Order: sequence, then C-alpha cells, then structure tokens
Amino acid sequence: MQHRGRRLATLCLILLVGILSGFFIWSNERVRRQLDEQRESKEDTVDRLLASISTIASAQQAYAENRSRDVASFTQVSVLIDRITTDAAGLRAADSGASNERLEEFWTALSALMGAGSRARDQFAHGDDNAASETVLASARDHVTQLNSSLRAFRNAEAASYRNARATTSFRSAAALGAAGVIWAAALVLFAVVPWRVTGRQTEVAVSPPPQGQAEPAIVATGTTVPSIDLAAAAALSTELGTLSDQDQLQRLLGRAAEILDARGLVIWMGADDELFAAAAHGYDSAVLQRIRPIPRSGDNVTAAAWRSGQLRTVGADATGYGAIVAPLLSPTGCVGVLAAETRSGRDDDDTTRAVVTIIASQLASVLAAWPAASTAAVEALDRKAAAS
Repeated sequence: MQHRGRRLATLCLILLVGILSGFFIWSNERVRRQLDEQRESKEDTVDRLLASISTIASAQQAYAENRSRDVASFTQVSVLIDRITTDAAGLRAADSGASNERLEEFWTALSALMGAGSRARDQFAHGDDNAASETVLASARDHVTQLNSSLRAFRNAEAASYRNARATTSFRSAAALGAAGVIWAAALVLFAVVPWRVTGRQTEVAVSPPPQGQAEPAIVATGTTVPSIDLAAAAALSTELGTLSDQDQLQRLLGRAAEILDARGLVIWMGADDELFAAAAHGYDSAVLQRIRPIPRSGDNVTAAAWRSGQLRTVGADATGYGAIVAPLLSPTGCVGVLAAETRSGRDDDDTTRAVVTIIASQLASVLAAWPAASTAAVEALDRKAAAS
C-alpha cells in the first residue's frame, strides 16, 4: 500500500496554507495602505483648518487691540468660515471612530461661529459695520478658541486610533505568517516521516491456532497469507543435497524442493563460456526444456543478472499469479550458475522463502561445481548449440 495519497494531501495542505496566508497578508497590506492614505488626507484637512482658525484668531486679536472698523478683516473671516465649514464637512463624512466625539464638539463650535457670521452679514447688509465687526471679531472669539481646542483633540484621537489600527494589522500579518510557518514545518516533518511505501501491512488470520505439526501462515505485504516454509523439511533436503551423486537423485530432490517452496517449477542453469544452459529442471515437460535457448551473460533478465552479480534476484508476480526467485550457485571459483524457482504470488516477497532458496542453491553449488554430470550437461548443451549453427 502506497502513501502517495497521504503525501499528496500534505503537499496540497502546504500549498493551500501558503496561498491563504499570502492572500491574508496581502489584504492586510491593502488595509494598511488605506489607513495611511486616510491618515494623510485627514492630516492635510486638519492642517488647513488650523491655519484658517489661526488666521481668524489673529484677525480677532487685532480687532480686540485696535477696535477699528476693518471691513477687509470682516470679509476675510467670512470667507474663512465658509472654507472651514467645507473642510469640516469632509471630516464629518469620513468614519472617524473614537474621534467622532471630538469632531462633534468641533462641529458644535463651528455651528455657533457660522451663526455669528450669518448675523454679522445681516448687520453688514443693513449698514451697521461696527456691529458686524463686533459680532464676528469680538463676540465669536470663544467659538474660535473652542474650534482650535476641539480640532487638536480630534487630531490626537485620530493619531491614537491610527496607531492602534496599524498595530492590529501588523499583528494579524505576523500571526498569519507565524501560523503558516508552524503548519509548513509540521507538514515538512510529516513529509519526511511518512514513507512512499509501507513495508508491510498485516491482516487478521484464523483465530484458532493451526493443527499440531502444521506451520502457521506468514503475512506478506499484499495483505494475503502465504503458507510458511517447513523448515524441518528444508533442513532434511539440504542434508540430502550434500550427498547428491547422480542425475536421478537430483530430479527427485528438485521435486522435493519444489514441494517445500510451493514452486510451480525449478530450473538449474549452469554456466559454460559466456552463456547459461538449462542443465536440469522440475515441473516442466522435457520437450520444453530441450527448446529453452541459452541465456547470454549480458542478457537483460534476472537470470543473467543473478549470474553476473552473484546476488539473489526476484521478479514480482504477474497477471498469472506467478513470480520468480533466482539464486546464484556460488562456488570457491565464482558463480557457476543459478537456481530459478517459479513461485506463487507472494513468495517472491517472503523472506523465509528467499532464504530457503538461497540455502538450496548454496548446497547445489557445492555439489554441482565438482560433479561431472553437471559439467557434462553443460558440454552437451554447447555441442547442441554448435550442431544447430
């Protein structure tokens, strides 16, 4: 069973977290830029208002000191009141949050100043210039003072609100980045821990123990059960292989080996020159064995690979349900051939089966390397090859 699905899900999670955290941080940056723009716009408006209020206050101070009829100052103050009204309306239209209270105080004082300006214009229209100047430049001084204090309080409240809002967006971005980092780290650890393939998956077998003398079934990675090897029978076979002396005995022992290994067939391949020849077999018709072509040492198959490397090779089961285990016949002079066992599904992945095949091949190598019958079979195979050519 492969873990590709789990690893793919982990990869998708990493990508999703990265995309979401990136989008969240990008959104926070947009909010931060909007806060900066609003802050700059309000600061410009407040600066203009303070400048207008300061001009009105200067005109009022000059009138208080001289008490002279100053139509120009009166006209200038009226224009400044209209300008302040326009700028204050823009501030009031914006959502100022906690500073709304200060803005309402400012607007109350501005309304009073606007009322004074309206009265002063009526008085000026009726020719009472002194009364008009008195109304705007003297009586409205308290309103201007209130405007100045309320506007400065509004600016301080806006600054505090801006700092809090910007700190909040910075914290959210940092929190999103930190959470994404933690998830990424955990996912990468999971990526490193979860293998691509499970080494084995056990399934439940019979709840009652097997009868006495019968081997328990082995559990293989495919989830199916494979009968265990009878090790006592394998040991007895190994002993008999050590005393092998003739061809008939070899055929009989190969039959017992096939039974122990639960193999469909066995073939002993002996090396001669740079080719392997089928010297003996069990489970196959003799006519089929005669037609088996030699395998070159450079052949692209597990039999040649086992001969070249001197190491065991396996072939997984195909659609027919059969696989193969190929063990080298190793002698003091090198690899003299191989033993190929065509096994049923699951045997090629069973450690015990592979070990027993290796033991049988080792015993056969120690006997066949010095056994004239084996050499004769290889020589006869060479002769048949020469005759055919």
